[in-house]
Amino acid sequence: MFEGDLIEGELEIGQVAASFREIKPAAEIVKEIWEEFQFVKKEISKI
Repeated sequence: MFEGDLIEGELEIGQVAASFREIKPAAEIVKEIWEEFQFVKKEISKI
């Protein structure tokens, strides 16, 4: 796979599928990431 040979190589996909707990809209995920970024940015500025 690393050399681009998908016929003779191995393609590993799906290992993280069991890690998903819920399916969210992309907008909600982006909103959560943005809010966490803003929080961490604020906390770092206190240092």
